[in-house]
Amino acid sequence: MPTEVILPRVDMDMTEGMIAAWHVHEGDTVRAGAVIFEIETSKATMEVDAPASGVIRHLRTAIGESMPVGTPVAWIYADGEAVADLAVVNETGPAAGGETQAAVAGEDVTRPTPASVEFAPASAPFGTGGRLRATPAARRLARERSVRLEGVAGTGPHGRIVATDVLREPASAFASISAVRPNVAVPTAAAPLHYVWLREGTGDPLVLLHGFAAELNSWRPFCHALGRAAPSTRGVLALDLPAHGKSSAQRAGSIDAIVEAVDATLAAQGVTCCHLAGHSFGGAIALAAAAQGPLAQTKIRSLTLIAPAGLGPDSNAAFMRGITQASRRASFAAWLKELFADPSQLDDVFVATAEQQLADAEVRARLAALADTFFPDGAQSLDLRGVLAALTVPVRVIWGLQDRILPARHAEGLPGRVAVHRFARVGHLPQLEARDEVAVIVAQNIASAG
Repeated sequence: MPTEVILPRVDMDMTEGMIAAWHVHEGDTVRAGAVIFEIETSKATMEVDAPASGVIRHLRTAIGESMPVGTPVAWIYADGEAVADLAVVNETGPAAGGETQAAVAGEDVTRPTPASVEFAPASAPFGTGGRLRATPAARRLARERSVRLEGVAGTGPHGRIVATDVLREPASAFASISAVRPNVAVPTAAAPLHYVWLREGTGDPLVLLHGFAAELNSWRPFCHALGRAAPSTRGVLALDLPAHGKSSAQRAGSIDAIVEAVDATLAAQGVTCCHLAGHSFGGAIALAAAAQGPLAQTKIRSLTLIAPAGLGPDSNAAFMRGITQASRRASFAAWLKELFADPSQLDDVFVATAEQQLADAEVRARLAALADTFFPDGAQSLDLRGVLAALTVPVRVIWGLQDRILPARHAEGLPGRVAVHRFARVGHLPQLEARDEVAVIVAQNIASAG
C-alpha cells in the first residue's frame, strides 16, 4: 500500500492550512526525511518531510489552496509498486500544478519548467500604506537567496508574493546562509543538532528541549500561547535532541554527550545566555545543562522543568516500549492516549503526525536504545535531584497530577526555593493541556531572572 502524506497540524487550534511551496514534482523519487512541501497558516510556516522513501504520486493540492488538517495531499509508492487509481483523488479533482487525470492514473506527466509557466498578471504586491505583501515562506526564501522582494511579481491573492515567486528569481551571487540568521539549521560539526528559531528576537532567548519520542515542532502550540501570555521581542529557539526529529541519525550516547551537543549548538548560534525550558527527557537534559555552570559555553539564566525525568526512581516502561515498537496507526493511538489526562484530546491528526515521525524502524531502534539507557525496565538511571539544591537561578517545576508516564509524586520534597506548580486534570503534556497557564509560568520565571 502507498504511504499517505497528510497536511499536518502545526498548532493545536489549527483547523486548516495551505501549501506554501512544493519541493517535489509528480513522479519524483524521494527519500524519507527529505522536505517535500511547506505548509503555511496564519501563525507559522513549517517544512514537512516525506514519511517514507519512494515515488511521489497524486499531488492533489495547488499552492495557496486552503484545506482541513489531516487531508491527504500526496501518496508515496514503493519502488515497483503498482500505481492505483485512488477514488479519493478522483473525487477531489486535478493534482497540484494543474495535472489532470493522467497524474491520478499514474501516467507520466511532463511538467512545464519554471521558465515556461504562464502566470496570471499580478496586481501590485504592496498593500495600503505601502506595506509589501508576502507570505512568511516567501520572506524566508528571499532572505536565504538574497532576493529583493520589491522586484518580485506576486501571483498570490491580491498580488501577494508566495514562495514559488521567489524561487523563480535568480539567487544573488552573494547569497549565503551564513549571511543571515537562518531559521532552520544547516548541520555542521560545531552545531550537530537540528534547530529552528520559532521566533526571531533580541536579548537572551528561550531555548526549548522536547521530551522522549517527540521533536521540536511539538513546541509550536506552546510558543503561540507564550506570545499571547507575554508579548515580547525575545527569541524562541527549539532543538531536536539526538535520535529525535531531524537529529534522528545521531545516537543519544551519555547524558554528558547530549548536554555537550546542546551547548555546542547554542554556542554556534551565538547564544551566550539563555532561559531554558525542558519537557520530560528534555527536562533532565535541561537540568543537567544548568548544572554545568561555568563549564558551559552558554549561561542559563532561568530554568523551567515540565514533568522532567531525573527526579524520581520510576517511569512507565510499557509506554517506552510500546511507542518504540508500534508500527501501525492503531497501535500508536493506544499508546499516545497515555499522554493525556483526557484521551478525547487525542485526534487523528495528532496520531498521524506521530506515526510519520516514528515510521522509520531505524529511528525507533535508536529511541529504544535511548530508553534502555535512561529508563531501563521502568527505572530511571538518572538521579538529578541533588542538582536542584546547588542551582542559584530561578527554577520552576510543572506537573500534571494525572501524569501516567512520569508520576507527579516525583515533585515532592524538592528544595524550598524551587517553585512547584501542579495541575489537576492534566497528564504528561502540561504545555499542551494547560498551555496558557504554563506559558504564564514560564514568562514569570524569565522575568524573575531580572
